[in-house]
Amino acid sequence: MLQSMELRSFAIINSEKIKQVQKHLPHIKPGNTSGSCCTKCFYINEPGNNFCTNCGYPLHKGETLLLYQFRNKQRKELLRQSIYSVQVARVLLYIIAAFFTVGIGFLFGNLDNRFFLVFLMLASSALFFLIARWSLSRPFTALLTGFVIIVTFSTIAVFGEFTNNIFTYEQLIYTIAVGSVSILICFFLLRGVRGAYKADLINEEMHIN
Repeated sequence: MLQSMELRSFAIINSEKIKQVQKHLPHIKPGNTSGSCCTKCFYINEPGNNFCTNCGYPLHKGETLLLYQFRNKQRKELLRQSIYSVQVARVLLYIIAAFFTVGIGFLFGNLDNRFFLVFLMLASSALFFLIARWSLSRPFTALLTGFVIIVTFSTIAVFGEFTNNIFTYEQLIYTIAVGSVSILICFFLLRGVRGAYKADLINEEMHIN
């Protein structure tokens, strides 16, 4: 008898505590959640949304689904073009590295300081080769580094010719040739840098979606 009375009093005390706790809880109004659950990531969206705010997938079939598919198609095409620009810039770095290696015997074979120049050419060749290999893992950083190095080398070469006291016709042709080739190389490297940046953004968006 005493045990049953204790149980009833314990139940009354617990019910009173539950009522007190419920007073402090936020009141949730039931709403219509039809079509608000994303079928891809199962995120619960607001009923008025057409696309999932978590992954961007359309919540309803029809025009929104067609728009989503069209946007993905555009992203893949832009990604393909960006990757192609990166590949062109990478091949160009390999060509520069090969030029420094092959041109050693033709350019400095009869010069007095040929040993120093050969070492400088081999170091430059190794540098551009490593940058090209680096662009396989970090294309944006590697191509930007290659662009800065090309601009620096070209500026030193061109201004070095202008500082000579005797400026011949051959030096003028050499300066124009170096400047033209450098501008062409920088153009393709900048396209590669821009392509790498766009590719990173598109890959991030497609990974989220």
